[in-house]
Amino acid sequence: MQKLAILTLVLALAAAKFVDTHASLAQIDANPFGNVVLSAIKAHLQAQTPANEVNMLLNGVAAGLQQDQNDHDHTFELDTTTNNRIVEDLEKEILYHQNQISSNTQLRDDTIEALAVSEEDIRVTISDIATNEQTYAREEATRNQQHETFVAKVAAIDDVIDAIDDAAKLIQHLSLGASFVQVKSKYETVHKRLTDNTSHSQLLQPVVVALTELATHGVNQKALTKIAQLLSEIRQQLVQEKAVKTDVEDRQAAHWAEFSAHLSNEHTRLVERKAQLEVQIQEQKDTIEDAQSWIEFHTLELENSEERLAGQQAWYAVQSEIYETQTAERAAQNEIVDRLQEHISEKLSTTAQFISKRN
Repeated sequence: MQKLAILTLVLALAAAKFVDTHASLAQIDANPFGNVVLSAIKAHLQAQTPANEVNMLLNGVAAGLQQDQNDHDHTFELDTTTNNRIVEDLEKEILYHQNQISSNTQLRDDTIEALAVSEEDIRVTISDIATNEQTYAREEATRNQQHETFVAKVAAIDDVIDAIDDAAKLIQHLSLGASFVQVKSKYETVHKRLTDNTSHSQLLQPVVVALTELATHGVNQKALTKIAQLLSEIRQQLVQEKAVKTDVEDRQAAHWAEFSAHLSNEHTRLVERKAQLEVQIQEQKDTIEDAQSWIEFHTLELENSEERLAGQQAWYAVQSEIYETQTAERAAQNEIVDRLQEHISEKLSTTAQFISKRN
């Protein structure tokens, strides 16, 4: 409203060039500044001061207005320079905080995705460790059972071989002329061992029958030779069977040694992988927490910088409005001084008459 009033006054003063002097002076007198200047001129006129001194008064007023404007221009120029520097710094701060929020948000989001992958990896790794341990326990139990079976079967073979060897010695004694009565006790022992055997009963059946016939029909060299040959063949079969089983055992043992080593190495690798993932997951959680903290910090700093920028801009807007208002006021006041100088120079008597009649 004040600006509008000043502008109206300026336009009115410009239009006053085309109205009579009294109307122009009345307009000037209606203005507070014009009223003060007219009062000063009236004092000079009442003191019968020469017209040139009145002009000097008006020139002094005009010079004062110009000096005020120059000072105000300089102050506003300094305010503008300071404002521009502060605004530039604040805009840089705002951009910095925005970039930090953006980069930390990206870091947080990327790390959250990576954490999900790591947590899935460690879940799979833990499952693989459990599977590895289960496989090791199962295969170890199988291997132990294989070895126990081997030991039992070899023991059974050795027991049969021992019985065969005792039977061979018995036949040898008989072949060398010992009577059946002399070896009867030994015969009964050997016969019982071969008869009671269950692991190789089918293989031993011919020998048991032959020995039984020997005791029933009496001893003869032909029967002894046949039994000795039969015992030799059976022993050879038992030795071969033992060799086969030993070979199988050796191969199974070698396979288990290799496979168990593989399982142990794989278990070590998985356990190390789990430990690495645990460290990695903790680091990722720390990164997410740190990034979130920085986001919150820079968000607060951004709000602070934006508030300061808004405050600075508001302050400068007020200074600008003050500058424009006062500049417009001085322009109007200069116009008043110019009009008064014109009236005094061109229509001194009329001007003096108007001034003398005003209160």
